[in-house]
This record gives sequence, C-alpha cells and structure tokens, in this order.
Amino acid sequence: MPVRYLIALLGVAIAAGVAVASAPAQGSAKATATAAVITGDLGRVARVRSSGEDSASSSVPADTPDGIVLGDGFVSVSTSVSTLSAEAQAEADDLELFGGLVTASIVSRKAVTTGGKVKYSGTVRGLTFGDEEIDEVKGTKTYQFLEGRITANKGGAGLIVELTTEVDGIPAGTKVVVADVSASASGSGGSSTPDPDATATPTASPTPTATPKATATPKPSKPKRTWRQRLMGTAFVFPVGGPADIGGPFGAPRASTGRPHEGNDIFADFGTPVVAVADGELANVGTLPISGNRLWVYADSGDQFFYAHLSAFSANAVNGRRVEAGEVLGYVGNTGDAEPTPPHVHFEIHPNGGDAVDPNAFLVAWQKRAGATSRPDTAERPGALVEVRDFIEEQ
Repeated sequence: MPVRYLIALLGVAIAAGVAVASAPAQGSAKATATAAVITGDLGRVARVRSSGEDSASSSVPADTPDGIVLGDGFVSVSTSVSTLSAEAQAEADDLELFGGLVTASIVSRKAVTTGGKVKYSGTVRGLTFGDEEIDEVKGTKTYQFLEGRITANKGGAGLIVELTTEVDGIPAGTKVVVADVSASASGSGGSSTPDPDATATPTASPTPTATPKATATPKPSKPKRTWRQRLMGTAFVFPVGGPADIGGPFGAPRASTGRPHEGNDIFADFGTPVVAVADGELANVGTLPISGNRLWVYADSGDQFFYAHLSAFSANAVNGRRVEAGEVLGYVGNTGDAEPTPPHVHFEIHPNGGDAVDPNAFLVAWQKRAGATSRPDTAERPGALVEVRDFIEEQ
C-alpha cells in the first residue's frame, strides 16, 4: 500500500480517537452548610441545614432540653453552587448549662468557605465555670475544672463542654456543643470544562491573514474597597430619623454585662423613629433582659448592624423581612438595662459579619450627610423617665 494512503488512514483513526477524548464530562459541584445553637447529648436546639442554592435561619424555640437554659439565640446558613460558597453562623445568648455550672453571656461561631479552606471566627464572652470567671476567650482555649472540661473556639464549635463527673443526675461523659457550625463547597461549579489530558482536535491550517493590529493595553482593575471605604459610601444612612446626639464611647466598661461597650449610644427624644441603615434583611427581632427591644439588620453588603433599647417595634420589624435603607424599624426608648438612662439607641457595626468596630466615624459621616441637627446632651431630660414608664405601661 502506498505510503501516502497509509498516512491518510492513520490520520482518520487519530481524528476518531481525538473526538472521543475531547468530549468533557459535565462538571459537578456541592455546597453544604449546617448550624445549631446547641448539639450534643442533652439534645439539639435550633439546627438548620442548607445545600445547593439555598439558605435558612431559625431562632431559639421557647422550650429547650433539660439542663439547658437560653435567653436567646439564632442560626443562619446559606450555600451557593454557582459561586462554590457556603456560610454557617450560630449564636447563643445568656447561656446556662447543667443548672448554672457553666454560663456565658454570648457564644457565637461562624464558618465560611468559597470552595477552599474553611475559615472560622467567633467569640465567647462572660464565660464562668465552677469558681472561675473569664471575661472574653481569645483563640482556642481549654479549661479544666472539678466537674469537667471546656474547650472554646475550636474549629466549628464555639464551646465544647464535657462532664467528667455526674452533675445533678446528668452522667459523666455527657458532651454539649454550643454554636456548632460547618460549611463546605467543592467541585467545578457545574460548567463543562475541557479535559486537560485530552488531545486537541486537529483543524485545517488557517489561510494566512494580515497581521492583526495591536490591541490597547487593558486598563488596570480598580482596587477592591476596604470595609471602611464601603461603610462611608452613600448606601448607608444615619440610624435615627431625627435630631440626635452620638455618645456612649466604644470600649467603655459596662458593669451590667461585664464587658466593654461594643457600640455607640445615640440619644434622641423618646419615640424618635429608628431606621434601617442599609438595604438588607431583619433578624433576631425580639426582647432580652439587657438589650431590651432589639434587632439586627443583615445588609446586602455583608455587614451587620445591631440596635438595642427600642421603646417599641414598627409593624415592619419582622424576622426575615426585606427592608430598605431609611425604612422605620422602631422607636427610640430605654428598654432593658437602659431604663435608668435617657432615651437612646445602642448601635453596633459588624463589618462583614465579624467583630464589632467603633461606629463613631461612620455615624458622624452619615449624620452629616443626612443634615441632621446635633444638639448638646445634658444626660438629664426633665420628664423623660416618667414619659417612658407611662408609654410602656400603656402598651
């Protein structure tokens, strides 16, 4: 057989083989997240799960298992296959375990992944066990005490409490996990991608063409804004809809909570509207002994904002409801442990849902942009407390 025909046949065979090798398999991707306020041997409290393009949230139910007392708490999860991301968050407030043997004012934990390594963050404050009192636990710590062992801020667990002896009928070996979260995402995002081992299908040699013109040098991409730059943007508005004075310095000690002040107190006349600082979703609308009437705004930017001591909520203040910047959420008051003080709103900023930062610079900028009138605060407003008490009794 002539050589040229043999080469032609081989070329056909190679082309056929290439056609099979170059057909890529459909990519697969998974994203899952779980969160629970409490898990372990005493039972589960407020556990949620999401997968795929999904999200969920829950608050602490009225009834909790024996051995567990909670003032409040919440969980939220979200997942996205298209972006290969997952996030889970859990928080327990005013926690008591085993009849008060272990207590904490707040235990929170968060897990975030974008298809790679999972990043954890959170806080444990006001922790007590036995005769020990720990104001704030920083980093992963383990504590041994007479009745057991406590591990804080480890992986996806805010607190792990294990009994080594029997306590009030609860056997040794009992384990409780507080603020239990997990997040995972993996795969190729579901799009068809070429197999790197497949041989490219040969194509006919292209007809020579004129040398293409040089393309312009692409403009460099704009640097990503920091959270400080973002929060100074026009998407955010002042949280009080009227004349107000910014006080209550960040970081000042607070005897009622045993930890530093994590926000600013915005003083205004009783009943002044309190508004959403940004577009987002409401969460944890309710009442606590210290915070009084309180709620969170989870902004579309990823930042979170906490309001406390409201005199009352507006009809718009419903868990999970979408709100727009400037929408009325409630009214200035002094509920919770603020009852002896002039009416004000305790306001916190948590950039990207992380730890609280000093909100003063942002509040000043937002207030100036809104044109709100600032007035000196005497810290004593005649008749204010009487008015507050009368209003609360009428509700």
